[in-house]
Amino acid sequence: MSLSKEIRELLQQGREDAVAELAMANPRALRPLVGRLWDPDREIRLRAVRAVGHAATAHPDLGLEVIRRLMWALNDESGTHGVYGIPALGEIGRRAPDLIAPYVPALVSMAVDSGLRLELLRTLTAIAESAPHIVVGHLDRLAPCIDDSRPDERQALDRLVAAVGQEARDDD
Repeated sequence: MSLSKEIRELLQQGREDAVAELAMANPRALRPLVGRLWDPDREIRLRAVRAVGHAATAHPDLGLEVIRRLMWALNDESGTHGVYGIPALGEIGRRAPDLIAPYVPALVSMAVDSGLRLELLRTLTAIAESAPHIVVGHLDRLAPCIDDSRPDERQALDRLVAAVGQEARDDD
């Protein structure tokens, strides 16, 4: 069985830990695992997100490689639409905030893109839930990006502000 098929099968079975272990043991598994973030099956995508987060926590070098790949996918020059990779960045940030911290300013700057904004807000919230200090200094750059005709964006920003919590009030 090919590595790609093995990863998909494990994800279908809900064996995210096994996928993460496979990725840690075999660096070639990284490519098909990251590819599952774009799977047509939403449940497979969500399981891949969690597997990526688990692998990144246990193996920081792997986590950095995934972050680099996903940030490239968000780059217009990459020729891909990276929105499906954004939740994986959030899961890495939730589990290993120090890995994602250097990339938070770039994520915040991408919030001007209306096609990415909602997922970016959710990802920044996931990061803030573990490490609010990483996100707090960026809130003032996010508020002007919010499209007031989209209540989901306003709600996502409100959740982010709540996740940052006391950190934001201490800065005032």
